[in-house]
Amino acid sequence: MLSYEMTHRVAYYETDVMGYVHHSNYVRYFEIARTEMMRAAGFTYAELEASGVMMPIIEVHSRYYQPAKYDDLLTFRATVKELQGVRLTIEYEVLNEIGTLLCSGSTTLAFIDAATRRPCRAPEDFVSRILGVVTPTITISKTTFMQ
Repeated sequence: MLSYEMTHRVAYYETDVMGYVHHSNYVRYFEIARTEMMRAAGFTYAELEASGVMMPIIEVHSRYYQPAKYDDLLTFRATVKELQGVRLTIEYEVLNEIGTLLCSGSTTLAFIDAATRRPCRAPEDFVSRILGVVTPTITISKTTFMQ
């Protein structure tokens, strides 16, 4: 299965009064890792939507182990766990600079027809790009700034 890593430096606005990354930002981190993983595999959300298919999240889980703090350099790791029928499940890890696991989680997304809003199968091109990647983990070091 496809796996992807990227880095992100924690911005001040992502933290709470204690100086820790607010828990809600981890779901954003999952989204950043997921969309960049898709891009690295050669398929963007924009292309998927242009083909008439949307991917809403239908389930999200997260488990917090230790806090991230302002200016920490984090690594986001996303791994496709399962792509079956109308569902895609991705697992995530957020690690600090020394490799300590700070948060883990998963999202399950459904493929839906943009016109009817009914479940549909994932486009074959998407499936072949996501599951057909035979290279080892794709690692790209970059900092993402959330808006």
